Amino acid sequence: MRVRIVPNYSLDNRKVLGMLENIHYYKTPYNRTEITHDKENIFIDLNPKNNISYEIKLTKNDCSFYLGFPDRIKGNVLTELNICYPQATIKEDNKIDIPIGVNKQLELKEHFFMSLKTNMKGQFPLSNLLESQNTLKENEEIYIRFDLEPCNPSWYREVESCIKKFNTNGKVTTKTSLDLRKLTYGGIDFALETCYYGIDLLNSVFSKVEIEHEYLGNDMYSKLLRNGLSDNTLTKSRYNAYKTKINVIIKSEREDMLFRNVLKSFNSMSGDNEFILKDKSHYKNILCSKELAQIMQLPTKYYQETYRINSIDNREIEVPKELQGDRIPVGETTVRGNEVKVSWCNKYNVRALPKVVAGPPGAGKTEYTCNYIKGANKIGDCTITFDYIKNCELTYKSIEDIEDPVLINLADEKQLFAFSYPEVSSNITEESTSWEKILVASEIGQQVKYLVNSISDGDNNGPLSSQMARYLVAAVKIVFIHPDEIVDNVFRVLEEWTVRNNYIRNSKGIYDYDDRVLNTLRELNDVDSNGKITGTKTHLISGIINRINTLVENPRLERMLKAPIDNHDFTEYMNDGRAVFIMMPEKAFKVPMTKDVVVTYFMTRIRMASLERCEVDKPNIAHIITDEVHQVPTAASFFKNHITEFRKFGLSPYFTIHYMKQFKSLLDAIKSAGASYMLIQGIEKENLKMLEEEIKPFTVEEGLNMKPFHSLNIISYGNQYAKFISKLPKPL
Repeated sequence: MRVRIVPNYSLDNRKVLGMLENIHYYKTPYNRTEITHDKENIFIDLNPKNNISYEIKLTKNDCSFYLGFPDRIKGNVLTELNICYPQATIKEDNKIDIPIGVNKQLELKEHFFMSLKTNMKGQFPLSNLLESQNTLKENEEIYIRFDLEPCNPSWYREVESCIKKFNTNGKVTTKTSLDLRKLTYGGIDFALETCYYGIDLLNSVFSKVEIEHEYLGNDMYSKLLRNGLSDNTLTKSRYNAYKTKINVIIKSEREDMLFRNVLKSFNSMSGDNEFILKDKSHYKNILCSKELAQIMQLPTKYYQETYRINSIDNREIEVPKELQGDRIPVGETTVRGNEVKVSWCNKYNVRALPKVVAGPPGAGKTEYTCNYIKGANKIGDCTITFDYIKNCELTYKSIEDIEDPVLINLADEKQLFAFSYPEVSSNITEESTSWEKILVASEIGQQVKYLVNSISDGDNNGPLSSQMARYLVAAVKIVFIHPDEIVDNVFRVLEEWTVRNNYIRNSKGIYDYDDRVLNTLRELNDVDSNGKITGTKTHLISGIINRINTLVENPRLERMLKAPIDNHDFTEYMNDGRAVFIMMPEKAFKVPMTKDVVVTYFMTRIRMASLERCEVDKPNIAHIITDEVHQVPTAASFFKNHITEFRKFGLSPYFTIHYMKQFKSLLDAIKSAGASYMLIQGIEKENLKMLEEEIKPFTVEEGLNMKPFHSLNIISYGNQYAKFISKLPKPL
């Protein structure tokens, strides 16, 4: 079996040595016989080996890494690979296109007891090989294969013997000395199969038959004798060892130059020993696990960024089953080489929690939101979208895939309608009791106060004073005890004493004559010396009058004061899972305050409409889509004050934003409401720092280095969060 290892962005190589030590499955001759069978035949293998192969393939545009091993040890090797590279992609790939070219072999220059240089903090020879990749032309390839055969653990005896002879007599055993294994494989296999317990004895006998030569002035040995053997050599025998054959195949008309580059790359490990290049070699190197660990490193972050390497720049984290499927899409992610579609959790209470999609302009927020709206509509949820960016492209992109959308285009004069609350005020009928009418009017009173506070006062941008708010709510309470009422009549009650008196008279039977509501409104009457009402004490409601004047300065808002009541029913839209788009193109809504007033009005109305479903255990979810909520500060304040209770009434806020600070004080409320986040590539570092705890185990650095149109997600699926990187869905 062969697997391809695709390195991840945060990969490190600290556990490669441990992996090579743990997959060293040497079989003694006594235990080598392996019997297998199928339905018809029995197969006997007298010498099965647990050999391993490691392959590197370099082309102009890619660098890939493979590990091969027998199926019999598949489970163990894959376990070690996953421990060594927990976030890398490890996928079966038994088809590798081995280039047809010139084949040479790398061979240790000296006897294997002398070690190559190792330092796992450095990425040689890989870094040097990757430099060679930069020199490749189209159709040129470099293929390097290591065939590794586990050595008998007693191999260390020969190493220690050679070191002793070198230190004592300056003698170096030639690398062509008799090798017990050569004899074994050369004709006495069967005998040794039956003589396992005598192997150590045979080793000691044959080790005497060494061809040795004394120091004859060789510069390399002279230096070694003078300075002493390196620590790498002195500690080499502490590790397991592999008989190693290294083949290099180069497909190029410039193979001589490329072979020199490969040799130079591997000789970045030159120490007491080094490599030479042979056209053909019968000699098998013996390298210890530490030497091989130096060679078998995978490229870390710097090299993935610098060279053309097929890598993943995210942590491939298992996505919970609750988030897998094809519902409201989050995107696609790769887990162990397999593409997985990720959706928002379908559990009712989780689906209704707030969602934040953050990223810079052009990152893909609009296209993703279109997918979100379509997905919600597909599963029967309602979406209510406030579209006040540019020319309402979000709306036009979304409705192409939505059946029977509700379009409320407030740039169209014919679609303007009065500020009113028909979903609630329609509950007032001739059969309604006085108490029922008072309750309806009181509920609407709080929403009208929000609406009026959204209108910027030329003298004071803050909310109404408590005194003026008292007058406003009192006016609402005598107007909205009647059906089919509008907010403009509330203003007229405050401004015009004749209208005020008419509503007071019409409240008979609902309020007592000396009720506080009526007495509050009477405070506004300006009277002469005889007690006759002559007008209104406007100074008592100056803040409200200033806001009314601001409204009438804008022709669209003025028309909405006087227009007839509409026939939209937001309660019905929510229950039926409709896709509603409230369109306010910037060309028609140039003044920021105008957008804020309209969005605040609709939010107060939506909340009132949702309260009509309070007796339903799990009302159909309505996703409230708001882009750049900082542009509508009073509406943002409304969200802040009510967001934690939205879930109970089936309201699910969805925000898109450039950076977190735009939320201002709303951010704390969003967090406390259990929000989920999609942080799209290109998001600024400051945003990631603000959510540093939330994104763990990911780092700020990983968040900054995502691929285009990918997002770092912190997604709730119950009482916990899944954290993963995914590719955004394709635009509709």
